[in-house]
Amino acid sequence: MKRDNKPAGVGLGSTARTGLPLRWDEMPHHEIFAKARRAMALRSTARASEVSLEFLLKRRLPKNDPGDHTRYIEIEAARIVETLRHLRDEYRIYFEERGCNPIAEMYWVVVRCGVKDWAIMALRSAAVDYIAAAQVDQVKWKTLFDLSAPYNDMLPPALAARLVGRNDNSHTKLIKTIRSLLPQSAFDQVIDGGPFGREYQIYLAGSFPGRAFLERRETLLEVIERRQRTWDDARPWSEGLATLYEVTLQEVMDQFYALGEDAREAERQFVHLSVFQRIAYTHLVSFAHGDIVAEANAKDRWAKLLFALDEAGLEPGATLEGVARNTLMAARKKGQKVQTWQECYATNTRVTLDDAKPRSLRHEITHAIHNAAKTANYHMSKVWGHKAAAPERKSRI
Repeated sequence: MKRDNKPAGVGLGSTARTGLPLRWDEMPHHEIFAKARRAMALRSTARASEVSLEFLLKRRLPKNDPGDHTRYIEIEAARIVETLRHLRDEYRIYFEERGCNPIAEMYWVVVRCGVKDWAIMALRSAAVDYIAAAQVDQVKWKTLFDLSAPYNDMLPPALAARLVGRNDNSHTKLIKTIRSLLPQSAFDQVIDGGPFGREYQIYLAGSFPGRAFLERRETLLEVIERRQRTWDDARPWSEGLATLYEVTLQEVMDQFYALGEDAREAERQFVHLSVFQRIAYTHLVSFAHGDIVAEANAKDRWAKLLFALDEAGLEPGATLEGVARNTLMAARKKGQKVQTWQECYATNTRVTLDDAKPRSLRHEITHAIHNAAKTANYHMSKVWGHKAAAPERKSRI
């Protein structure tokens, strides 16, 4: 399994040894992952038959024999499940050795911030390897899953080629496509097969109906039927991808279900937060004391947080409220290129609003992010019993 990025961070409760918060983004995630892989003993003699079978199956996948695909997916899915369970155990050991408490909170953090993020990365890697080994039909793949330029067939060929990115080789383009299909929030919407499933073609048909629909030569129902027929014709690899997704999601859900009621309630509270609040909480809040990391001593953390907001596809203008949004709009009117969170934070732009007070865009967005973290922490503290300051009830105007 290849690593995309380490899971981004939350603060876990105080440790018995130091009395300080143990923050998620300051942990040795790569070392923990390496320990999990060593525990799996992937190169042991006991795994020799599994490795040799996988090698042979990879060579046979292009023949599209359903039995070969099923056996290959069984091996890959089992490896993902095993990896996630070893990661869960290694994270728990790390926290327990440092006296983290309460246990219920620690176990929830492990699954929510560790196992779930690694699960997405493991699924991406397995999907890329499977598609490449199976040498899937490119016309069917593009029809079903290539979202990079869904209307390029309506453009002049030269312009379409530039938009696609001619410098991208096929493998690089495949990785980008898989990442777009499997964002870190991919498990938040439960649907059979996820983005690889037959039912998901209904959603894709609504979002990308195609040229025939736009030219009124197809109805939306016909688009859906055409897409689903293509999915059926693409078996066994279309079904194989959907199965990989379902097995990985089920393992994550099983790990959540195995937790105590407090942890399950924490998960229910967490999924009701906005994506903006979840990201702010994940990077800024310490479970131990409910404190919010100050900007002055957390430059590296802010870089990770802003990157996470951009990667999640949150547009600042659509997310911010009150004076923060007004400051952003004023900066844009002045001609500042501030479309992403990272650009907003990097600028030194100051503007004056109707109250005649000068405003710094960086200050206003950091204030908004801090308040999002406070809002999230206020709700989560009800589960864990931490004291948390109440968030601002209204956006500042």
